[in-house]
Amino acid sequence: MRKIIKIICVYLVIIFLSNSCTPDHLLISDIDFTSASIKERKDRREFNDYLPTSIFKKDIVFIISYHTDYIAGIDLGFSNKCYAFTKGSVIDNDLLESSYSIKLNRPFTYNNKIITENQNLLEIDIKNQISIFENYQTFNNGSADRVIEFSQNFKNLSVFSNDDYKITFNCKTSDNRAFEKNITVKFEN
Repeated sequence: MRKIIKIICVYLVIIFLSNSCTPDHLLISDIDFTSASIKERKDRREFNDYLPTSIFKKDIVFIISYHTDYIAGIDLGFSNKCYAFTKGSVIDNDLLESSYSIKLNRPFTYNNKIITENQNLLEIDIKNQISIFENYQTFNNGSADRVIEFSQNFKNLSVFSNDDYKITFNCKTSDNRAFEKNITVKFEN
């Protein structure tokens, strides 16, 4: 009987050590879409610091933050190697950048052309003025997982009304979850 208990204990220790090195698997269950300004620009844009804002003065930046749910599971692979004390994490349903849509409820002028309301800014001729990248810093007591940054050239060539703009952001994940978020902002010309 003691031998069986020892075997079970050794087996449980092996499972624990093996599983402690495998990454956690997560699913994106919701997102936050926030307007921001650059607090501190770093050498690499992935490490920039941002502040939430509702008035765009110098730059036009949007932050997409993920909310994730843990997927329970166990991996009995005994050949894993663990070189750290903390597990990594893997998101199993990525946001599809091709599904991103940013629309404004009011028209504005860009380079002397009128951009009408409800046009997807990521599908018209200004899309080359927009950068989308991952960020590795915290933002507003959470994460700044993806950043959408409009170029300074876009800001300089654009004229917005003094009214509030409602911005609608849409996207999908690779497992077909759809998200729509709305925010209200002002632009200073």
